[in-house]
Parts: sequence; structure tokens; C-alpha cells
Amino acid sequence: MIVAEHLEQTYLSGGRPLTVLHDINLTVEPQGFVAVVGPSGSGKTTLLGLLAGLDRPTRGTVRLDGQDLAALSEDDRAAFRADRVGFVFQTFQLIPTLTALENVLVPLELKRGGAAGEDQRRAHDLLARVGLGERSHHYPTQLSGGEQQRVGVARAFANRPKILFADEPTGSLDAETGHGVIDLLVELNREARTTMILVTHDPALAARARRVVRLSAGAVIADEPSAS
Repeated sequence: MIVAEHLEQTYLSGGRPLTVLHDINLTVEPQGFVAVVGPSGSGKTTLLGLLAGLDRPTRGTVRLDGQDLAALSEDDRAAFRADRVGFVFQTFQLIPTLTALENVLVPLELKRGGAAGEDQRRAHDLLARVGLGERSHHYPTQLSGGEQQRVGVARAFANRPKILFADEPTGSLDAETGHGVIDLLVELNREARTTMILVTHDPALAARARRVVRLSAGAVIADEPSAS
């Protein structure tokens, strides 16, 4: 489902090249659940952005579901993501002027150019699954952090993605709330049979994955089954 070969990412810093990823090779099978771990600055979020096609690598290739991302224009990559990819972010990234229901509908509207009655039903069902069926018309400012992230989880599954990327999904939450969000994310992911790549600092969260990839200084130093 995901194949990355010889990925390298270099930026200019103070007029000098700074390489933040070095020769990354990674293959993730369909329905795989991989946690990417490592210290701050190790390149985790940069790698996630390249795998999702949010950025182009300096060197190397990424194929998602058989599609070489380098062969797509920026608009085509956006359309590809809208069709097959879901995201969960650390800072929720909800649109403040939209209700919980409307936020969940955003991926479906981007995919179809508008929300049909079936989409409305799916968004309502997903909000009910994450325990927010009675709060679908609340705005983000009327929701707690944990509730906002549950909206984010529902939104991530709205378009039935083949691949889901989660970047520190519990990083802004207290431990108890974070565990509840992760339980929902793992349960929905298992039911949807989605391939999931998750970036985290949390060892307990990484242990929920079936495989752990460890980064240090922009390189893979371990790729092994989870100890759980």
C-alpha cells in the first residue's frame, strides 16, 4: 500500500543545506498499522508529509496504492488524497466557523464537490460512533479538546480512506482523554481495514501498532514488530 524508496529531504538553513531525512526505505502492506517514533527533530513529521504527498522529496520516490506521487501535479495529488487518504492532526485542524457535522463533511464535499444525503447520514453515524451524536451542531469552541479530536477522528474516516496518517494525535490531550481517542482510532481503523501510519512520542501508543519504525537524526535505526 505504501512504498518509499531512498527518500531524502534537504532544506536550506542559513544559506546552507540541511538534510533532515537520509535514504529512507519503507514498505507498508495493505491494512498495516505502523508507528513511527523517535526524538524531536528526528524527521518523523517530515517523513509523514512525504508519504502523504504533502511535500516532494529532494530525492527518492513514494508510491501510494500503486500511484507514484512524483508523476502527479500538485492539484492531482490533492485530488488523490481527497479520494484515498485520511488525516488526524495533533492540533485538530477543525474549521472554527463550521459545526462538528460540517467539519466531518469537509472531506466528502472535497471528494464529490458537494454533500449528498448519504454523506449527511455517514457523518451523523460517525459522530455517533465517537460519542458526539448529540453535539453535531456544536462549533469547535463549544467542544473540549478531547471532543474536538474525536471530531477529527470521525472526519478522517468520512471518505472511507485506504490510508490514514495520524501526526501525534494525542499530543494536545491529557493521558486519560488521549487513551480514549486512541481506542476509538484503533477500533475504527480495524473495522475499516485501513492502512495506518501514526507518528507519536508516546511508547504506550506506539505499542498499539503492529510494527514500530524508529528514527534518529533522519535515519531509520530500527524497524520491528511491536512488543505488544
